[in-house]
Amino acid sequence: MEAEAIREALMACVHGGLSKLEVESDSLLLIRMLCGDWKMDTSVEAIIFDIKQLVMHLQQCVFMYAPRLCNKAAHKIAAFVSRVGGIHTCDDLWPEWIFDILASDVNLTIRL
Repeated sequence: MEAEAIREALMACVHGGLSKLEVESDSLLLIRMLCGDWKMDTSVEAIIFDIKQLVMHLQQCVFMYAPRLCNKAAHKIAAFVSRVGGIHTCDDLWPEWIFDILASDVNLTIRL
């Protein structure tokens, strides 16, 4: 699912005209496969192929490992989208609870 999410995000970025990206994932194995540091798992080979094709349309794309503890916001948003389904953008995924999670990721306290 993590690879599929990255593929969908890259498609949206390419179609949206973005050219420089940093992609974080809490899947160290997937990041290693995307960076060519690990043998590709056949279960995600086609998805990784698609991701690499999309990257060719970007000026820059860096894949980085971020432990889940350091990126709670992404995990919560992924869980939300998984539960409700559909395709979402920041415009419709910006409920109040996300502010506290983002602040927690950077060690700030903000209450709205």
